[in-house]
Amino acid sequence: MSRERSKYRPWPESALFLGLLVSPSPGGSDWPQFRGPNATGVVPAADIPLEWSEDENVAWKVAVPGQGWSQPVVIGGTVYLTVALGEGLGAPIRFAAGIDDPRSSKPDTAPEVTIEWRVLAFDLSTGKELWSASVCKAKPKYSIHPSNTWASETPAADANGVYAFFGATGTLAAFDTAGKPMWKAELGVHPMMFGYGTASSPALLDGKLFVQSFSEEEGCVHCFDTKSGKELWRVTREAGSSWASPLPWRNRKRTELVVSGFKLITSHDPANGKELWRLSGVFGPMMSSFAADPEHLYVGQAAAFAGGRNMMNPPLYALAPGSEGDLTPAKGDSEVKGQLWVQKMASPAMSSPVVADGLLYIAMENLLTCRDAESGEQLYKERVPELVTIAASPIIVGDKLILVGEEGHAAVVLVGPDFEVVGEGTLEDVFWSTPAVAGYALLLRGVESLYCLRK
Repeated sequence: MSRERSKYRPWPESALFLGLLVSPSPGGSDWPQFRGPNATGVVPAADIPLEWSEDENVAWKVAVPGQGWSQPVVIGGTVYLTVALGEGLGAPIRFAAGIDDPRSSKPDTAPEVTIEWRVLAFDLSTGKELWSASVCKAKPKYSIHPSNTWASETPAADANGVYAFFGATGTLAAFDTAGKPMWKAELGVHPMMFGYGTASSPALLDGKLFVQSFSEEEGCVHCFDTKSGKELWRVTREAGSSWASPLPWRNRKRTELVVSGFKLITSHDPANGKELWRLSGVFGPMMSSFAADPEHLYVGQAAAFAGGRNMMNPPLYALAPGSEGDLTPAKGDSEVKGQLWVQKMASPAMSSPVVADGLLYIAMENLLTCRDAESGEQLYKERVPELVTIAASPIIVGDKLILVGEEGHAAVVLVGPDFEVVGEGTLEDVFWSTPAVAGYALLLRGVESLYCLRK
């Protein structure tokens, strides 16, 4: 369906809202946590390359030891990354191969290997390693999926340092900008559904660090003071595995911390953890994370899996800000209290949705779907050229949407109601990690290397 582009103006009223939250550096913003400054995958325009390859627009490339799917984060010209090291520790494998791997049928078998979890720091300009700090060393208690890693949680960082969480050991550790330990907390380690391992990243907001531990045994949300490491509050709720990350949702009415576990979504006051609302009995985001803008929270329910294959796509909801109490549908009713719209068979799978300019984007397999954010109406659903499997979450930089496929191909799509590819890239690596942007640089983490792309 063709639409007038003028209806979807780049950076409408919410642009001012976004600008107030982002502290820009030359050419763009820092990237302090999973999915960027506001944990939504959206940042203002930056002069990043629209084309790249092994010998084009690669400012530097550094080999990354061990394994990890954590996203690079950047503060003040320093890139932070987490890794898991261990003798004989294999690299994660592609999604299709992981489904068929014999280890997938043995979710209760932890490998006999000693793993060291570390935080690495690199110079954004040159790629030079600045320091490497050990967080902990142990044998894992539980297994992970062959396509997952032991360091899939993205760290968070601010001007004081970097905060790394490893769900495989339940360890949360803080280091200053020189790599000196500041504080550490042990949150406990618990089994995950199907033995998939962990992946939920911590979130930052106003000097507070939020960590969720949603497993088969526990449902717990922690809030820490970033400077002292003091636990400010803790909320315990029903157990249920989740790989989604908590979202500090700054909406037009208030700021909420929204978290999702198995068949339960809750919203909390970031100041004290008080529950604002809950939605139970439905599958909330478990593998992907929320999408949000000041007017909507987009709840894509986790797709059901059978025999390792995606068998269905549940509904996608848009919820209004300012809800209170229990939003659970009444018995025999499917309507969620506070919903603005619902679209059947529209949910994402693993890659998190992203919204900007009044448009909501969902990437799954090699398809990109664009919906009107106000109504949920589908504007297009197109196959992205050269891409096979999209595991990394898309990001939006100004009016450009960046998609990175598992197999190393990437596409740059113009933000708008019509599908238009305006750039592409190819690197010889495997990618699940979500891209990051800092200054004029686009950072991509593959299985083997960390890449800095600049014009």
